Amino acid sequence: MIPVSVSLSRRLLAAAVLSLAVPSLHAQAYPTSPVHVVVPFPAGSGVDGVARNVIARMATGLGQPIVIENRAGAGGNIGTEFVARAPKDGYTLLFNATQLVGNPGISNVKYNAIKDFAPIGLVSRVSAMLVVPPDSPARSVAELIAMAKDKPGSLSYASGGNGGIGHYSGELLKSHGGNLDIVHIPYKSAGEQVTSVMTSQTQLAFPALQIALPQVKAGKLRALAVTGPKRSAQFPDVPTMAEAMKPGFTLDAWYGLLAPAGTPEPVIARLNAELLKVLADPAVRQTLTNASQEVVGSTPAEFAEVIAHDLKLWTDLAVQLKVKVD
Repeated sequence: MIPVSVSLSRRLLAAAVLSLAVPSLHAQAYPTSPVHVVVPFPAGSGVDGVARNVIARMATGLGQPIVIENRAGAGGNIGTEFVARAPKDGYTLLFNATQLVGNPGISNVKYNAIKDFAPIGLVSRVSAMLVVPPDSPARSVAELIAMAKDKPGSLSYASGGNGGIGHYSGELLKSHGGNLDIVHIPYKSAGEQVTSVMTSQTQLAFPALQIALPQVKAGKLRALAVTGPKRSAQFPDVPTMAEAMKPGFTLDAWYGLLAPAGTPEPVIARLNAELLKVLADPAVRQTLTNASQEVVGSTPAEFAEVIAHDLKLWTDLAVQLKVKVD
């Protein structure tokens, strides 16, 4: 994980100014038309929300509109594969989450997470939150595990699709809980995932924090734990899964911007600089913080390291947990 320091705003802004100062005819000419950013998940999803609140603001610095396109399907694979085959000119970008590295371990994807993309920058990291219906008998992780053990197969957990943090967190719960018999029900979006728990169609889920927070605050969901390495500032009384269940149960997701591999380096540098300028904006940072996201900001090289590290991590988890596409 890339650490966030108290001087992050100044570091991001300085990096942005430095990158913009690099002389390049290609970068100076780019862009001359709208830039399309593909979000491989439905409108209203966590990824879509960050794209519209953060990435869309890059339009000001670029001097051209940013068009957010939702190309959902196959757990994020459809939109991701589309961008992998897109022209390498900087006009079609990908804003994705950890499904980029989570999906290759569980399905036959038509892209290579490392070879087919040029990382632009990491935006933020976010934990998931274990939630149950407000009338659930379980008021702690221990009580939830006891319920699962008492009636094997009677509980089901929802996810926003295969290969995401909600899917892997559910399988970690089953594994660390002693091979619990809990049925996985994958939905097409984070919204459907949350609705299924609110209406007790499923008994638990691990939505991303920014998706869970409004419903927990409204009393429509009960929070039992968070999956990240530390407690949420929004809910300091809610323990981490490592505290509530077992050390080592730590998992978080990230959001980042990428281009097709082969996109000219000056264009990548220009996009990274504009992204860092947006992330240095106090209003943007506060929006992400309010959603319990950790603002990161990174160079393309740093983001490439995260992708390589997490591709191995999530692929190893898929093998270890025997995660399969339902």
